[in-house]
Amino acid sequence: MYRVRVRGIYATALSMILYKRGFILADASEVLKSRVRVPTSDAAPHVTVKSLEENPDEVLILGSPWEAGVWVEEAIAGEVGYYYSRRGRYGIYTVVDAESLGGCRVLLPGGVEARLQAERCPGEGERVRVTIVKEALGRGEEVKARPGASIVGEYVIVSSPGSGISFSEHIRSGELRADLTVKALERIDTRRVHVRFRSSARSGDLEAVIREAVDLAGKVLELASSTPGKPGIVRRGEYISILGLPLPAKERLDGARREVYPTIDMHHSLKAGGDRESMIVDYTEEAVRSGSCTVEAGLDAVYFIASRMGQRGRIYISHMLPHGGALRIGPFTMESVSRSGRCVRLRLSRVFRSPGVLDGLGVEKRPGDKGLTDVDTCSWMTLHTYIDHAGRLLGYYANINTPAEVSLSGIRYTDLYIDVVKKPGEGPRIIDRDHLEEAYASGLISRSLYEEALAWANRAANKLASLG
Repeated sequence: MYRVRVRGIYATALSMILYKRGFILADASEVLKSRVRVPTSDAAPHVTVKSLEENPDEVLILGSPWEAGVWVEEAIAGEVGYYYSRRGRYGIYTVVDAESLGGCRVLLPGGVEARLQAERCPGEGERVRVTIVKEALGRGEEVKARPGASIVGEYVIVSSPGSGISFSEHIRSGELRADLTVKALERIDTRRVHVRFRSSARSGDLEAVIREAVDLAGKVLELASSTPGKPGIVRRGEYISILGLPLPAKERLDGARREVYPTIDMHHSLKAGGDRESMIVDYTEEAVRSGSCTVEAGLDAVYFIASRMGQRGRIYISHMLPHGGALRIGPFTMESVSRSGRCVRLRLSRVFRSPGVLDGLGVEKRPGDKGLTDVDTCSWMTLHTYIDHAGRLLGYYANINTPAEVSLSGIRYTDLYIDVVKKPGEGPRIIDRDHLEEAYASGLISRSLYEEALAWANRAANKLASLG
């Protein structure tokens, strides 16, 4: 039974999901305790799950031992269904034997190159023992390593070569820092190892924390001094992954949160939009708790925000990629916005200022040509219609993506790689299916996303065929 700490905008929903799956909630905030009302632990967590500040549509999972992180990810993924996952191949603080490629580059097991952060670069062909210090969690990122070994414990991380003592920024008590320093210096040769006290050291018994530091210091010295073998993993460190949560996943999280606390429709989608949207959510949910409105008010909030986007002038679409990063499409202007039940529909337009070629269609575009874009928060398709300056049709491009989400800063969705195009006088054509297949086969996207993408590509092909 592993202990999990949950932070960020999904904390209530994910905490309930993980608790029901048999995990112990640890280091829970007072606000979270007041909501979930289940037993919690003050002991150090094995796994941390938190929404990312730079992209609130994603959560970071960081866990030790390795299998704890894997099981937490599987538990969340099994509940939300619709997700993408970028997993670290090795893990942070994983100790591996590698082969030097020269120039401070090493070849890791599995054939991955990594940059070695070292004062002296080993000679080409030399075998070296290194610790992974940065994982590649997105396309274009590189793995980074440093010479030597590290071991992650519940309360400390011990590394060699290295020296001295450091503390997590969350250990703010000067008295605790002094006590830990004195005890560590009494029993550990910190000229040979570096001891970093993790934030969890705050909750541990002082003697238990020091015992762990002493034990790991001995083990890490042995690891660092032994002769490297052929490329392979010597000791696993922390599991790390990023789990992407598109709108269908957020809607399931809304349901999980609603079981323990009043929650409006689109709660997590709006919260992920930004601080201003969060204020709208907080106000609306106060009204729900007082009985002034119902949870459907969240849909009203989405329509309200979509209506206000047009008043802000330029509108941009964030075309998020499961493998990392996003494309910024636009600027658009708002042609119209409407609502039908739970669905908000927007028609956007843009005039091209420079020449080029329309992607997927292979059709030339010229200055003055126009694009009309139809966005529907209930649809897995964003339809682009291209016309020239004289009003003649150039073609259609149906982008297959997760249902769009709106915020005051624009529109966002997760691209699903496969698309459908149609030129005038020709039939529709499904393109880039191989990219979708590759994403599914590699475990980047879930089966649910894969199946929806295929179904909507066929639906889009039928729609474009009917347009003539």
